[in-house]
Amino acid sequence: MNKNQDMTTGIPWKQILLFAVPLFIGNIFQMLYNMVDAVVVGRFVGIQALAAVGASGPSYNLIISLVNGFCSGASVVIAQIFGSGDRQMVRKAYLTSCKVLLLIGIVFSVLGLVFCGSILKLLKTPADVYPDAHLYVMIMSAGILATCLYNGMAAFLRSVGNSVVPLIALVISSLANILLDLLFVLAFGMGVAGVAVATVLSQLFSGLYCFFYINHKIPQLRFRIGEMVVEPEVAKEMVRVGLPATFSTVVVTVSTMFIQAAVNQYGSTVVGAYTVGNKVENVCFCLAFAIGMATGVFCGQNIGAGNEKRTIQGFKAGIVLALIYSSVMAVLAIVFTDPLIGLFSDEPDVFVVAAPLIRITSGFGPVLGVVFVFQHFLRNVSDVRPTVVMSFAEILSRGILPFALSAWLGYFGIWWATPVGWTLSMLIGLIRFLSGKWKGKVNIQKEQPHPGDLTIPDSIR
Repeated sequence: MNKNQDMTTGIPWKQILLFAVPLFIGNIFQMLYNMVDAVVVGRFVGIQALAAVGASGPSYNLIISLVNGFCSGASVVIAQIFGSGDRQMVRKAYLTSCKVLLLIGIVFSVLGLVFCGSILKLLKTPADVYPDAHLYVMIMSAGILATCLYNGMAAFLRSVGNSVVPLIALVISSLANILLDLLFVLAFGMGVAGVAVATVLSQLFSGLYCFFYINHKIPQLRFRIGEMVVEPEVAKEMVRVGLPATFSTVVVTVSTMFIQAAVNQYGSTVVGAYTVGNKVENVCFCLAFAIGMATGVFCGQNIGAGNEKRTIQGFKAGIVLALIYSSVMAVLAIVFTDPLIGLFSDEPDVFVVAAPLIRITSGFGPVLGVVFVFQHFLRNVSDVRPTVVMSFAEILSRGILPFALSAWLGYFGIWWATPVGWTLSMLIGLIRFLSGKWKGKVNIQKEQPHPGDLTIPDSIR
């Protein structure tokens, strides 16, 4: 199987779909991390423990969004360099991203440990949920380096067209997470702390697998600590692309914190039901995210190769694929709402609260699918400022509507805030694409080849 895809040749929709399928399966297993946590604590510990895992999400996600923002910038730059055919610069970009990610992991791990309690209090986390939520975020923050390791290695592999190895890593670590969850919660009685420790260890497994794979399959990328130097031009471009991407993801995360704060006012049952709704949304539409990411890598490689026509063809193919998939999943999620909720809880109150949330957000699933394509397309052609505007549209809707509508309709009104944000974001992306102002944003220059330049061997393909 060709693990490494050069997307500068071949039929666009097939290339995107072939790359997206492993990403999709990987996203399913990525969702299993938190989904299994939710199922285990919801079924074997209780609704308060489930609410604690849900309430801790925005606080931890705020930290992780900072890490993922840089990974996004690094991935965009490496994909463009890979598409240009400059393998020596690929090595420089890889070493640069490794060193920066190490520093980011250490800094944000400390920040998470110091400020997670303050963020939970700011969100008005219910008193009966706070102790477990705080413990969960503390443990997850302590393990941010493990998250950085996997995200960094996976971002590199995907940027050079390899979505298979990150998938294998996630399958292994997800199975480990299930076993460790059951061991720590059922056998050792560790509760919420058990699922947090299990998640961190599983992420470490996946990161180490990708790291050792790269070292084994691409010997030219092996390095000693002293060789982790920063290439100024590459680092500058990663920051140029990654900083707005980071800001964008942080803005979206903050917007979810507004919704979480609005939800928290209604007590642990509504918080738990909101957690269930989010899990269902993530699982049902994760292929849409994979299609968006695959479209972005396709466009990044082709814009790096200077093929604007093929870049546009890939973008349009991604839009069609996202719409088809998201529409089918929206129908399935609406039809099977009750069985999906039953995976997490059998409490009648949870069904009453979660069912409208799932049906409303699922109805706007096709809009979300298109948003994913616009975001990844714009980032991978280095036109990142509009993605920040798209994110601001979401934070405005999520920051105002949850409180305004809940005052009128109760918690039911909160469920409409997110779909409105998606719609505004989609319109901004559409306007930017039609304007054509995204063209000509790539800044990395190709170096002349040198003897002994890095090659991606056939054994990795």
